[in-house]
Amino acid sequence: MMLRDPIATARARARLSIAAGLLLSLAIPRPAVAARPPEDDTVIRYHVRLPQHSAHRVDVRMTLDDVTEPTVDVSMPVWTPGSYLVREFARNVLDLSASDDAGRGLAVTKVDKNTWRVTTGGASSLHVDYTLYANERSVRTNHVDADHAFLSPAATFLWRDGHLAVPHAVSFELPAGWHAFTAAPADGDGFLLPDYDALVDTPFELGPHVSTEFTLDDVTHRVVMAGRTDLRPDDLAADVKSITREVSEVFGFLPFPSYTFLMEFTDSGGGGLEHKDSSVCMTSAWDVEKPDKYRRFLSLVAHEYFHAWNVKRFRPEALGPFDYDRENYTPDLWVAEGITSYYDDLCTLRAGFADKVDDYLAARADAFRAEAERPGGRRSSLVRSSLDAWIKFYRPDENSANSTVSYYSKGALVSLMLDLRIRRLTDGRASLADALRLGWTRYTERGVGFPPGAMRGLASEVAGSDLSAFFDAYVDGTVELDPDPDLAWVGLRLAVTPQKSERDLPEDDEGFLLAPSLGISVEDSHGLCRVSAVSEDGPAFGAGLNHDDLLLAVDDMRVSASTLQDRLDRTRGPVTLTFFRGQTLRTLAIVPRQVRLAQWRLEPVTGLSEAQREAFRDWTAWEHPGRASASSATSNAADVPAAPDDEAAATAREAADR
Repeated sequence: MMLRDPIATARARARLSIAAGLLLSLAIPRPAVAARPPEDDTVIRYHVRLPQHSAHRVDVRMTLDDVTEPTVDVSMPVWTPGSYLVREFARNVLDLSASDDAGRGLAVTKVDKNTWRVTTGGASSLHVDYTLYANERSVRTNHVDADHAFLSPAATFLWRDGHLAVPHAVSFELPAGWHAFTAAPADGDGFLLPDYDALVDTPFELGPHVSTEFTLDDVTHRVVMAGRTDLRPDDLAADVKSITREVSEVFGFLPFPSYTFLMEFTDSGGGGLEHKDSSVCMTSAWDVEKPDKYRRFLSLVAHEYFHAWNVKRFRPEALGPFDYDRENYTPDLWVAEGITSYYDDLCTLRAGFADKVDDYLAARADAFRAEAERPGGRRSSLVRSSLDAWIKFYRPDENSANSTVSYYSKGALVSLMLDLRIRRLTDGRASLADALRLGWTRYTERGVGFPPGAMRGLASEVAGSDLSAFFDAYVDGTVELDPDPDLAWVGLRLAVTPQKSERDLPEDDEGFLLAPSLGISVEDSHGLCRVSAVSEDGPAFGAGLNHDDLLLAVDDMRVSASTLQDRLDRTRGPVTLTFFRGQTLRTLAIVPRQVRLAQWRLEPVTGLSEAQREAFRDWTAWEHPGRASASSATSNAADVPAAPDDEAAATAREAADR
């Protein structure tokens, strides 16, 4: 049972509160107007035209005034904040030229992969004109076609060397019926940003789109709907308001004067990217018609909105001001993305977007299982995966599961454990949210980023105990996740029990069915069974089976991707694989490993106490799925350890509990 109204009631309540302010508009949104810069300040200006938008082309004119140097360097960023991969945006520059105010052409020399040098010839003002090819549909790249234009600023606007801190202005010349939607402050017929960092942090969606708005705590939130969808704007606005309310309660305040959601509805694909006062959320227009995938989309909305606090303001010190020429390294992407990933699903649950709380718990159990079965977890820590993001996370391959972990998914589980650890050690008086608020006071309010590893100290201070052992094991180290001591605070445990199956398989002494496994993943490739990944802890790895091998037969019986496991189930010992590697037909003898068929669940502890039920309510805003014990008025000390004086005592108690 949920403690709050179900989805339909939440929608109705939110609809009443926003009805007066809901706008269905094709006009430019109305962000707060920024003050104009002083007369003596230099403003770098961009004018964007779309005369060939159907051909995925964008024309940009960059105007520089008060030029005194004999040469001026202009550059295109190689990456965009929030997406940690060098993407080489300069590759999309088709043509680039320069001229003075009189139209006289100026010499341009390509200096390196993303920099052009203009010889000014004594001109005090000059124009740099360039055309971009824009046909990559994602939240971090440009996409322009007959129906709309999404402009990622890092992929669109050159910067002038040595002038990142001056104001930057953007104006548009748009097709008939199109308008510009953005969080940028309006300035006359365009938009004005205080510096280049602010410009890069402000995407633009251009087109004949519908926008809605609602107010939360006197702050206007705009929802721009780009692309075709059957979602009703008022329903979407009501649901987004429910999400934003829950997210904002984590920090307790709104840090922006207004906020804009740019929602991209596409034929396929998805993703999100955070910005300081806005976000881009992309999803398939067909997916949002399905309840489960719509909830997933709302979780994405929660994720990007949470970033307005965590990352865009409370940030690692390496993430701003930015170096747009090269990678910007931090060991704390698990804080930026892992903590955010933990709260996105939790806030979606708290907002009422679930049929039952068991679904949330089942998803967490599946996530713990996935981490336990990932060989890379024994090799790579969260800190290492954060530092390796630039070369690994956005470039996954067939060996990724063997080589690394995700600072998103594993970071979310560690954040869950850390949240419950703090709650347990403080007897429910504090949580991970308090550590974030403390970090905000200590760093964000001073206008600085937090130093590497700062979350260790913040969490320990809030918990009133030294959490070094926790961070050494789960953040800096590769110790297998053990959530039971902390789950016990909310009356849960991670249970691994036999999985029921009609497959004809042997059992072990504990009642687990044993299934033969080669330790590989396969997929259909033109009717053949292609090996898509080989786990380094499986028998196929030791026997020498490779990625891209095409399996033909097991013990001379033909197999496909859909029948391989059926064939293995009928074996009880060594098997002979026949396969193609390239053009060569080969065979291998392999002894399959017997793997337990197990079900992982977060289930209620025995003797569930009222204290545990209350702790669960405080955590999820839902009633506990377990039944209270006969003595539920008092806490069960075996399941809910009292807060120890220090982490050493906590570790000793946890060992005793296990």
